[in-house]
Amino acid sequence: AVAPRLRSARAALQRRYPAVRPVIGVNIGKTKVVELEDAVVDYLVSARSLAPAADYLVVNVSSPNTPGLRLLQDVESLRPLLAAVGETADTAAGRHVPLLVKIAPDLSDDDIDDVARLALELKLDGIIATNTTVARTGLVSGAERIAACGAGGLSGAPLKQRSLEVLARLRAVTGGAITLVSVGGVESGQDVRDRLAAGATLVQGYTAFLYEGPFWAARINRELAKGPSGH
Repeated sequence: AVAPRLRSARAALQRRYPAVRPVIGVNIGKTKVVELEDAVVDYLVSARSLAPAADYLVVNVSSPNTPGLRLLQDVESLRPLLAAVGETADTAAGRHVPLLVKIAPDLSDDDIDDVARLALELKLDGIIATNTTVARTGLVSGAERIAACGAGGLSGAPLKQRSLEVLARLRAVTGGAITLVSVGGVESGQDVRDRLAAGATLVQGYTAFLYEGPFWAARINRELAKGPSGH
């Protein structure tokens, strides 16, 4: 369903912005109806269909809303998955499609280091850190209200500190050799500066964008243009 819409959008953007057009990144993950042991096959179906329309492809193994998906972050499971997706994407697109992996903030520090080393080993183009968290620490709402909200990924401000910590670990291991995209709790221009200072190549926003609307990005850019002092 998504592939033809992406192809159409890409063609329209190419016509409208022949010199410079928006970058299209495509995030793929295992669907809930597919068993974990068949995950690689499912990812390859998505890669084959979507890579030709993508400027870069993201292997999402960190959504907490797909049962069992995060088990794929173990490096022994992740290695064959990323290798297969990368090969399939490049073949389908007839060119190299930059490949990134999106990880969870709930990984242990040792697991984060392992993923970073694997990314270097496989010559991935980047890591996106982080997805939402299943933790419920640091919230001001009462325990009953939090429990009533149910399971799932928590995004936004409560994710900020851990997302920054994960970014710093990834930078320490990779040493700037690959692209690091920082996301999670980014709300202001200062948040973006903090991520860049911690080693991010790019900074992504999601929850703040949803709450504040499409001009949020423009506000962030204006803040950045003024500099740290606001002038």
